[in-house]
Amino acid sequence: MTRLFISLYLGILATFMVFILVAHLINTFLIVDIENIIDAEQFSAEVALLERLDPHISRQERQRLIQEVAQKNQLLITEIKKDEVPEHVQDQLDAYPVWFDDDEYDYFRAFSPLQYYRLSEDEDNELLLIDDKVAMAIFIAFIVFIALNCFIWLYGLHRKLRHLEDTADKISRGQLHQRAPVKKSLRVGRLNLRFNEMAGRIEQLLLGHKRLTQAVAHELRSPLFRLQLQIDLLDQAKEEDRQAHLRSLEEDVHQLNELVDEFLEYGKMQRSELALTSESVWVTPFVEELCDNLALENRESATEIKLESTIASDLRIEADKGKLTRALNNLLRNAIKYGNARIKLKVSREQDLLAFSVEDDGEGIPEQYREQIFQPYFRLNTKAHDRVSGYGLGLTICREIAELHRGTLRVQQSEFGGAAFKLKLPLG
Repeated sequence: MTRLFISLYLGILATFMVFILVAHLINTFLIVDIENIIDAEQFSAEVALLERLDPHISRQERQRLIQEVAQKNQLLITEIKKDEVPEHVQDQLDAYPVWFDDDEYDYFRAFSPLQYYRLSEDEDNELLLIDDKVAMAIFIAFIVFIALNCFIWLYGLHRKLRHLEDTADKISRGQLHQRAPVKKSLRVGRLNLRFNEMAGRIEQLLLGHKRLTQAVAHELRSPLFRLQLQIDLLDQAKEEDRQAHLRSLEEDVHQLNELVDEFLEYGKMQRSELALTSESVWVTPFVEELCDNLALENRESATEIKLESTIASDLRIEADKGKLTRALNNLLRNAIKYGNARIKLKVSREQDLLAFSVEDDGEGIPEQYREQIFQPYFRLNTKAHDRVSGYGLGLTICREIAELHRGTLRVQQSEFGGAAFKLKLPLG
């Protein structure tokens, strides 16, 4: 981590220096050098003044004035021959009396007969020496200021990311409960919050896999044992008893199929493979068919599902019909399992939401467990739940289906005294 920030720090400083250099090159070579033009225009005024004075003064006086101009401008002015002037500068001097150039000396022409002069900076001039020192001091102060600010900022970022690194290291060593700090002074934007969400998800996944292993071992043991027992009994059974054993074998195979289906569906959900295939569903025929199929499935039971609908007969909803059927079937089958005799499916409209309420007259769900029951493999330790087989995945899948439809699934107290599961889906 430290190496990363040192390289980032040096990279920022190098980038800044390169930017200054590139800006200078662009200003000098790709764009007209305004500073040179301004300096040349200012010096042209002095050259013009010298030319006006020249007819009225001696050559020695001219030379003295040139040296005075040079001193006032912190320059060295040297008289040269025309041949000593570079050709491209001669072309410029034909048009302008003064030419300043970053790549060459500066030049000017004046007087009659025409004389050429070369300008160079007087490096020993006291003012220039002070100016250089001040400029260097400002440049160093600027670089130190930028470097210091970058260091403070990067050090703060390094400190924050160090906490993330430490948390990630602890999680990798099995401390799944560890979380990154969420104090404002230790957060890296929203990264800490997203990191904690990811850590929580990983913890749930790993705990879920652990519970899955335990649940599979536990749930498979009973039907497999019964299958083995039925097979042993079948070998020794009389002909009239064989059908009963075969039916028992069928029930155990069906239970195993249900168990595998639940695990596969939950596995898809954990891998985010549970996707929707939406279609337009006529609500009234849909719930009527649902209740009829369940009534046929439980024809030997005394439990009756009462359908109560307050919606318009032509109401439709965009939903995945298969997954919605699975969710409502799970809720209704749970009501049949844990209820006594009274079960109601109520369908109503609540503004822009379609609400399905499945109520029973069983023991209900204690308030402290009304969120935990939606966790995978969670089962209540009550007499009603002990006498009914299950895998603790049905309600988890129901809530996932609700959330895929941008809806909600909640449980509350039923008017019959049992549980009331309310599934709400948006109509739009």
